[in-house]
Amino acid sequence: MTDESPTQKIRTGPRPLPLHVANATSSWMSAAASLPLFLMGGLHCHPAREQAARLLRDELQKENMILLQQTVMMQAQERLIQMMQGIEAYQSHPYCRQVTQPPVALESGTTRLLDYGSEQTADGPVVIAVPSLINPSWILDLMEEHSLMRTLAAEGLRSYLVDWDAPGPLEKHFGLDDYIANRLVPMIREIARRHDRPVHLLGYCMGGNLSIAAAHILQGEGVLDSLTLIATPWDFHAERNVQLEGFLDIMEKSQNLFKDIGFVPMDIMQLFFFSLDPTLSDRKFRRFATLDPNDPKTEIFVAIEDWANEGAPLALNLAFDCLNRWYRDNLTHKGEWMVEGRAILPEEITLPCHVITPARDRIVPPASAKDILKHLPAATHTSAASGHVNMIAGYGADKILWPKIAKYIKYNYNK
Repeated sequence: MTDESPTQKIRTGPRPLPLHVANATSSWMSAAASLPLFLMGGLHCHPAREQAARLLRDELQKENMILLQQTVMMQAQERLIQMMQGIEAYQSHPYCRQVTQPPVALESGTTRLLDYGSEQTADGPVVIAVPSLINPSWILDLMEEHSLMRTLAAEGLRSYLVDWDAPGPLEKHFGLDDYIANRLVPMIREIARRHDRPVHLLGYCMGGNLSIAAAHILQGEGVLDSLTLIATPWDFHAERNVQLEGFLDIMEKSQNLFKDIGFVPMDIMQLFFFSLDPTLSDRKFRRFATLDPNDPKTEIFVAIEDWANEGAPLALNLAFDCLNRWYRDNLTHKGEWMVEGRAILPEEITLPCHVITPARDRIVPPASAKDILKHLPAATHTSAASGHVNMIAGYGADKILWPKIAKYIKYNYNK
């Protein structure tokens, strides 16, 4: 079965658009005004940039100040215009996602387990991929010809993808414990039973945290064969930024407001992602403005951006579990994260583990992802030379990372 014929997608992203535009406008239009302050050494610089800033300041002192300020203003205007051109190019791009829909193997409430298997994968290793609960699951099935799930199936792996979907009447009250103990764990047990062999669990981003908890709960049942963690945060205070602190403070003060609404809207979670890297939209859309619209890289960018701007509201308990138990209190790193009364301690997991960390990432800083290696000292470690989303779905992922994921799972299946 395939989706209906694609139609021109009406895009209003990046979400929330006014925030991204206002932030870039403020940043670039303040450039010329802040130049005198920079030249007097009055601007705060990142410690890693202090020496470069000092050398630049010495060099600029030799220039004509009026001409320099005019040049900075013109360059700032050009960059702002380029960003707006990139956003317009994205919004008007003709790409529309159309993929063959996999059958549903299991369903519980609004949570589904999608089956990418075939007769060719009947005897292969069984894999359950667990995405984040925040964005749509189809980042792991981005395009018909550019899909981690379909690639794993083509490699002979019997592949399943957890699709959390939007919270329904029951999930409206779910927190982390519910999604792990009442959805993920039973699905793993059932799939292992159906195939009469253990499952290889693959978790991406926050899905890695859920997978660690499930692996710890299922330890000793013989239903898991290996654990793969991709860009999974464990030390939530590693490389922490000031903007995130401010967002957490605002969310804590607004908790009663969200209780009245009954959920956390996706645009609020977009503010969370914005707080992790406030200049990301400016950088990526200025770059996008220079791309050939017919280049395969361009289409993949549009597909990823469409995914990033979709997403259902989050169940209230789930949102505050993530923000409070993880980002505020860092319970994972402290060994104090409890799921249904059980402390989740990865050092007690004896499964073969493959930990894949990003080389550069603002959503899950490398230090945060690498922290799990301290608790899984025997794990195989792979460093992916790209960012949080591009490492798993970007252009080149099918050549660089996906084969390594399949190879590791096959190796542990054949042992």
